[in-house]
Amino acid sequence: MRKDNSMGFFDKIKEALKKTSEKISISISGKKMDEDFVQEIEDTLIMADVGVETAAELAKKISDRKFSKETTELEVKQFIADEIYALLKPHESDFFSRNFSHSPEIILVIGVNGNGKTTTVAKLANILKISGHRPLLVAADTFRAAAVEQLKYWAEKIGLDIHVGKDGADVAGLVYDSIKQARTNGNDVVLIDTAGRMQNRGDLLDELEKVKRVMKKLDESAPHKIILILDGTTGQAAHGQVDIFLSKIGIDEIIITKLDGTAKGGALISLSRKYKLPILAIGIGEQLDDLKPFDAKEYSRAILGI
Repeated sequence: MRKDNSMGFFDKIKEALKKTSEKISISISGKKMDEDFVQEIEDTLIMADVGVETAAELAKKISDRKFSKETTELEVKQFIADEIYALLKPHESDFFSRNFSHSPEIILVIGVNGNGKTTTVAKLANILKISGHRPLLVAADTFRAAAVEQLKYWAEKIGLDIHVGKDGADVAGLVYDSIKQARTNGNDVVLIDTAGRMQNRGDLLDELEKVKRVMKKLDESAPHKIILILDGTTGQAAHGQVDIFLSKIGIDEIIITKLDGTAKGGALISLSRKYKLPILAIGIGEQLDDLKPFDAKEYSRAILGI
C-alpha cells in the first residue's frame, strides 16, 4: 500500500513540474552537443529558478562530460538528474526516521503570510499521528481569527488535540500554557502555528524571540526544531525570506509548499546549495496526503520528467 501511495505522489510531482521538464526537453531534443547546447540548457535552468550559480555549475558539468553525437536525450536528462540528486541528497531530512529526544518535542513553525503555514502544520501533524505520535496543535496565530478556526477545523478532521487561547491572548503566554498542557495530557509533540511574519516587520520577529525565551522557562533546550515554510511559487525571492529568518530567529529545516503546477521547482535546488538546510517535506496540493517527506531521487527525476 505504501508503495502505491508513493508512486501516486511521484506522479503528482512530475505533473507539477511538467512545464519545467518540458522546457528542459526542448533545450535538449535534437540539438548538437556543442557550446550553444550547453548554454541553452543553462538558460533553461535559470528560467526554472535553479539560480544563476547553480545553473552555471550544472552547465559546466554537462560541458565537461563531453557528450557524443550518439548520446540520447534520455541519457542527457539522466546525467542532469544525477547531478541534481548529488546536490540534494545531503539535505534530505531525518525528521521522520529518528526518535524524538524530548518529551514533548517542541516545534516552532514560522513563515510569511500566504505560504500555506497553517495547512502545512496540520498535514505535518497528520503524518506524525500516523507514525504513532500524539501531537498537540497550538493556534498561536492570534492575529488572524481565520487561522485559529482553520487549525481547529483540521484538528477535528484529523482527530488531534489543540490548544487555543482567548482572543488577543499574549502569544508567549499561550505557548507556555500549551507546553504545560502537553506534559499533563501526554502529548509527545507540540506543533506551534505562529502568525505569518513579514520578514521586514521587526516587531513581529521580536515576538518570536519572546516566544523562544518563554519556552526556555519550561525547557532550556526548546524549541527543539524551527521549521520555515516557503512557497514554491516565489522562486528566488524565497532566498530573502531565508536570510532574514535565519539571522533573526534561526532555522533548522524547511518545507516547500505549493509545488502544484505554477511553481518552476528549481528554487529548492538553489536553496539547498546555498543554505545547506535539511528539506523536511514538500507540498503539492490541498489534500492531507499532499505533503510528503522530501526524497531527493524522486525530485531530481521529476524535474527532468524521467
